[in-house]
Amino acid sequence: MFTYSQNPIDKTLPPVEQAYQFILNRILSGELQPGMRVPSEAVAEALGVSRMPVRDALRSLEGDGAVSIIANRGAIVARYSPSQVTELIEMRAALEGLAARLALPNVGPLEFEELNHLRSKMAEGAAHSLADWMARHDAFHNYLTSLSRRPMLLKQTERMRVMLLPYFRRYYESSDELEIVGLEHQKIISAIEHKDPTLLEQIVRGHAMQNVDKVAALG
Repeated sequence: MFTYSQNPIDKTLPPVEQAYQFILNRILSGELQPGMRVPSEAVAEALGVSRMPVRDALRSLEGDGAVSIIANRGAIVARYSPSQVTELIEMRAALEGLAARLALPNVGPLEFEELNHLRSKMAEGAAHSLADWMARHDAFHNYLTSLSRRPMLLKQTERMRVMLLPYFRRYYESSDELEIVGLEHQKIISAIEHKDPTLLEQIVRGHAMQNVDKVAALG
């Protein structure tokens, strides 16, 4: 499962994973914007690793749609057009709605408690920084999708989240608003509590499609 945070990189991770997380965190923070070159030498120096694991991490990030590797230029943060951003959001909405429906039978007391915990952590993140809130927001949705027990579905939705990170960050920065703290995600929690798969799928899809035109305009 994809993860990103503003915490220091875990040095017990393999060097390739350290480089992957380091670069992904810089995209999340806004330090690396779409179209900007990813300075592989600086990444290697910052982590105290050789350039080989950084190159391997960049290839993985390219496979995940987060960067593009261009001959004679190196890696840049992937850039998507407004129509591509719209399509990605539409695809993610459809897949996450389906995943939520499939997840519902697998939500027992422990899973429900974890979802509530992740929602609370999201509200706390809003008080700290945009990057924290976005990381915790995605952790909530990735966990719910994981409960569908469909690994390929989870992989695709996580990949689209990574591809869309810079555009949602730009939107939240420009709008200076996240949500009424916990309100949208409380609707998801309530639908789960009521065991209504149709309502849950509808709410998750609608949530994913919020402000799609405004986010796409930043592509």
